[in-house]
Amino acid sequence: MGWLKLLAALALIFAVTVWLINAFIVVVAKPQMVETLMEMPDVEAVVVPGASVYRSGKLSPVLQRRMEAGIRFISHNDSAYLVLSGYSIPDGYNETAAMLEFARKNHVPDDRILTDKNGRSTYVTLLNCKRDMGLRRILIVSQDYHLPRALYIAKGLGMEARGFSVEQSPTSRFHWREYSSRFKDFILLRISGLFNAR
Repeated sequence: MGWLKLLAALALIFAVTVWLINAFIVVVAKPQMVETLMEMPDVEAVVVPGASVYRSGKLSPVLQRRMEAGIRFISHNDSAYLVLSGYSIPDGYNETAAMLEFARKNHVPDDRILTDKNGRSTYVTLLNCKRDMGLRRILIVSQDYHLPRALYIAKGLGMEARGFSVEQSPTSRFHWREYSSRFKDFILLRISGLFNAR
């Protein structure tokens, strides 16, 4: 039964490590949070990460809240772009197209919009913002369970990022998969840092 005790010990160590990484990411991200529209930071763009879209093309409530907040922010900043980044399949599922249509319906001019059809994850979205769009100072708009990870990634990529939560209630539903996603992106940033240091 010695191997069972070893497995149990390893599982406990892994669980504690994941918990500590999650707590660390939340603590690091908290000072970068923006509470109200009045605190609109001086940014180059407001980034709206994609989320689910229904077959009809209608935005899910999660994505609609992000879009509404993003549009409100750029209405208070005459120079900032609205970045719409989501997952898209050629001739199929397309978060970016649905987000673009929603922005247009809400009177956002095309020259204020930047789109990223390859935003298949938060890490890729922010990497594309930096590498392909040349953005450094951004405001990320998302749910409170997602923002700490997004802000941590942005900081790890050398960006000046702030975050605005569209849900600031203690009863907000936490996605348990965020634990594994935060752990994954923590490791990913460590690995990418090693390669970039060479």
